[in-house]
Amino acid sequence: MEMQHDNQRPMAITYRIDRALGLVHTTATGTLTDEDLADHKRALLRDPDFKPGMKELSDVRAVEQLQVTVDGVRRLVALDKVQSADLVDYQLAIVVSADLVFGMARMYETLTEDSVQDVGVFRDMEEAKAWLGVAGGSAGAI
Repeated sequence: MEMQHDNQRPMAITYRIDRALGLVHTTATGTLTDEDLADHKRALLRDPDFKPGMKELSDVRAVEQLQVTVDGVRRLVALDKVQSADLVDYQLAIVVSADLVFGMARMYETLTEDSVQDVGVFRDMEEAKAWLGVAGGSAGAI
């Protein structure tokens, strides 16, 4: 699923849902902003294929420029709290390569402990898949 912002910049985040596995495959590329993160979360929660208890494998290794702010992370955490009923038993594994992205993802992990309790930040895709319980070929190609 690819979405456009009002300024016609392609959305930096795309995702597909594997209903059989109960897994959301998310990929972020290029420039990632606060708006991108909030738009992705809202789109995912509105998607009729997204169900409570799903797992999300988010690959952000191709993010080249991070324009995510501390306030933006806090707003995302607030959105998670409002949507907590839809995030019951939700697990999110974020796979990063850049140190700055790792730091912001860890901040999100820490701040969401009250609403989204299963967030993990990884530098290795196979480790993230194993943590989600979708190791090996079962998670498909990201």
